[in-house]
Amino acid sequence: MDLNDYLKIFEKHISRYDLIPENAFVFVLDSGGKDSGAMSYLFREYAKKRPDLELEYINVVFPQMVFGSNIEEINNKIMRISKEFAPFKSRIPETSYEMLEKTDNPCLLCKQVRRRAIAEIVAKKGGDSIIIATGHNNYDLLAYFIEFFSISPNELVGRGLDYDNLSNIIIRDDDLEHFSRFFPKLELNSGIILIKPMLVFNRLEINNILKRAGIPAILCNCPYANHRPKRNLFKLLRNAPLDRVKDLVTHDTFKKMLSVLKEKAGNFDEAFGKVKQMDYSELLL
Repeated sequence: MDLNDYLKIFEKHISRYDLIPENAFVFVLDSGGKDSGAMSYLFREYAKKRPDLELEYINVVFPQMVFGSNIEEINNKIMRISKEFAPFKSRIPETSYEMLEKTDNPCLLCKQVRRRAIAEIVAKKGGDSIIIATGHNNYDLLAYFIEFFSISPNELVGRGLDYDNLSNIIIRDDDLEHFSRFFPKLELNSGIILIKPMLVFNRLEINNILKRAGIPAILCNCPYANHRPKRNLFKLLRNAPLDRVKDLVTHDTFKKMLSVLKEKAGNFDEAFGKVKQMDYSELLL
């Protein structure tokens, strides 16, 4: 597919779920990574057809060593990430990345630091009906889905997903953050709206968007990335036969997974009610 095809899929997804109403203001979270880089590009092109739409891109430099070893390198990376995306706000938290070595769960601390920085930027905007877009894609959902149903990544790649024979589950409070990812549009009781315009795409398509748009993947690999279980799945998918990956995730996979969760989770409505009461910052990243 070419870039116009990807943009049409992006536009169709936004329209189908009414992700962005007229005269909307959207914060686009851009970490500098692949998923958010592709999302920023698609938003930029989409906004050319929506003069009523106002965008602001948010970037948080954490952990700092992923961006560079000194402030000059960090600033150069920010300039490259923000090129052609405006307005673009980047913030370097006071928390040092060295704190990650001193905690048992560096990924959790990283999320907390980045969420706090984003919340501070959003709070300055104020106003009603704030929309925040995150770059979660259907690879992410696949990882969360197999966690819910205790499916091993190797079994998934080897046999695929047998939706009909999945056991019933209960969504625990610890699962609420991941559960929230399956909703293209999530209107919280606080008034904040979280949208996921990239759920229709997988990582292979995202890589293709970046390549065709000429957007480089410029961040260094985070040394703590392997602490995240879904990274192991991503490695398997990267090395799996292409036809197997295409069978696992399509542009409608998120809809299928959400319907299966609704059918198999005995407390689906209760869990959804809890999610709507959560602070939006707990559901980011």
